[in-house]
Amino acid sequence: MAEIKNIIDFEINNIEIEKRKERIRKIWRYEHADHIPLGIYIVNNKEQFTRREIETEKEKNLRLDLNSVKKSLEVLYDDYIPFLKPEVGCATIPTILGCEVSYTEQFDNFSTVKKPIVNKIEDLEKLEIPLSKNEIIKKGLMPLNLEKIRYYQDITKGSIDMTGFDMGGVMCGSVDIMDSNLFYISLITEKVRMLNYLEKISNLYVKVQEILTGEIGDLNKMMNIDWDTSWYPEGFKGYVSDDPCANFGIEAFETFSKPFNKKMYDRFGYGGFHNCGPHPCASEYCNYGNGNNKRVKAINCSLHFTYREINKFMSAFRGTKTILYFLFEEEFYNSAEAVMLYKEIAEKGTEYNIVCIPSYSIDANLYSDNDIEDIYDEFLDISKEYAASLKL
Repeated sequence: MAEIKNIIDFEINNIEIEKRKERIRKIWRYEHADHIPLGIYIVNNKEQFTRREIETEKEKNLRLDLNSVKKSLEVLYDDYIPFLKPEVGCATIPTILGCEVSYTEQFDNFSTVKKPIVNKIEDLEKLEIPLSKNEIIKKGLMPLNLEKIRYYQDITKGSIDMTGFDMGGVMCGSVDIMDSNLFYISLITEKVRMLNYLEKISNLYVKVQEILTGEIGDLNKMMNIDWDTSWYPEGFKGYVSDDPCANFGIEAFETFSKPFNKKMYDRFGYGGFHNCGPHPCASEYCNYGNGNNKRVKAINCSLHFTYREINKFMSAFRGTKTILYFLFEEEFYNSAEAVMLYKEIAEKGTEYNIVCIPSYSIDANLYSDNDIEDIYDEFLDISKEYAASLKL
């Protein structure tokens, strides 16, 4: 392939984008809007880059992003907020601590760690956890994270909002760093050791996010501080993922997740929380103290892994003014199924009086522009009825 020279060859109507952001701000305040915002965007991988290429080569990563932004702006006439998504996979923290990355060649397979580096509980105490910026920026995937940010900024001059990187949370990283059986067993048998370790590694998580967001320079030029492509209002940019909590109960979540998630929210704002599903701890996802300023505002989950318990899940948030973001992953649904499921989610959202926003990436290689416009129109018709039915 010829050398990639990325340029911005499209215009962004910032006045229009600001109107779309204002609709989201209103909905986050549970105020009436003409329709519930739709998190629909187009992925235009017309050059067929592999997942490994996207994660490891900044030029190809940005080319994919710019192609996707251009196509989305051309086809989606409302709701879409342009974003850039620098990616290195979800193993940054494990690699800082010594894990190696395992790449696959297929586009839809993200990198992971080759193997855990903690195979017995005593190994936790031997981990070298750096906390100085000068150390952290030299380790693992951090140089690539920073290289991508600087390259993106050099090309785009901050003209397009950026997502953060996929950092996960302390539990996500720990289940990669540790043998998985050891991880879950230790939550029961080694509470003190686990808490001591989580206290240390949680400080690393905050420091890494401070370094990365500091390099970007302005939280309000970010969708949020982590991987999610949804735009979060100002003051709510904090974000934590915790997929392991799908496998344990509320007591473990309160003990091992919340105190360390709280550090991230206190630093960056009480924005979003992600667990693909299922959700045994859903009732405790949001509460971090008295008052609205200590309450997580948005929950992101996979519709596929949440659907079987959708009523129980939604009932956990009735009356809380929480925003529920559902990932409509294309590997599970075609467009007709997606429309049908959004209609069902909207009906249930009305029943529980909860705002539910679909996050739906559409592959430009699978649908024509006209098809995508039709899909958006169908979603929009549902979202207008949905907005009118809510008691906001």
